This record gives sequence, C-alpha cells and structure tokens, in this order.
Amino acid sequence: MIVFLDFDGVLHPFHRPAGVFTLLAEFERVMRDYADVDIVISSTWREAHPLPQLRALFSPDIRDRIIDVTPIASGLHHPFVREAEIRMWLREAGRAAEQWVAIDDTAWFFSPDCPNLILVDTETGFNLTTERELRRRLSASSFA
Repeated sequence: MIVFLDFDGVLHPFHRPAGVFTLLAEFERVMRDYADVDIVISSTWREAHPLPQLRALFSPDIRDRIIDVTPIASGLHHPFVREAEIRMWLREAGRAAEQWVAIDDTAWFFSPDCPNLILVDTETGFNLTTERELRRRLSASSFA
C-alpha cells in the first residue's frame, strides 16, 4: 500500500491559522500503526523543496518511509492533474498494480468519485474523520 500525501489543507488547515504542520503528529501516529505502508509526497511543496528537505519535516521513523515525490506534470493538460501525477508515478515506479490512497483537500484534482481519494476538509485538515477513514483503508489493504 502506498499513501500519496498532500500538505496544505491536510497536515495543517489551508489558511494556516496556527502555522504549518500543526497536524503532522496526528498523521504520523496513524502511520506508525502501519509500518509496511510507503509514503509518496504529492503536495505542491515538492515543486519548491527537494525530497531531503521534505523528509526532514517528519519524525525519523516516518521520514525513512517517504520514498519519493510524484512527478510534476506541468506540461500535462489533464483535468484531474494530481490523480494523473500519481498514476504516472505508479507506472514509472513499476507499482501500478499496488493499492494506493491519496490524502488531499482538493477534490477537483481527482476524477469524480475517485475510490482512492480520502478528501480532507481544507479548513480543519487531518482530523478524527480522516484518521478513521485512513485506518479503515489501510486495515482493509492488509487483508487484500
């Protein structure tokens, strides 16, 4: 299983009233219960920061599980750009057959009713509802 992770609107509310990465600990707490899950960063932060800088934002045990960032499909004119970038990464990494989930706050970056999307409320970010859905999906993948 692979988790594709957005930052703004997920690891902190989009408008950052209390700063950035205020919800990182909650995300990391969940991920610690699923040690076999890889993390790929799909956030636009990947456009301004190299992978080592992005990894450094996380606790050491989680940082080691961040394996890559999605490609930046700037020339790609696709209506569901984030989903297209994820699918491009899956193909290029030779992992297209693997289960995946995207945690994101922007529905229009994904096809309507994308079954892989966990849509987060941009105003609250990663919350108990998100945690429950992520746990449900990660637990289900353990039995697939």
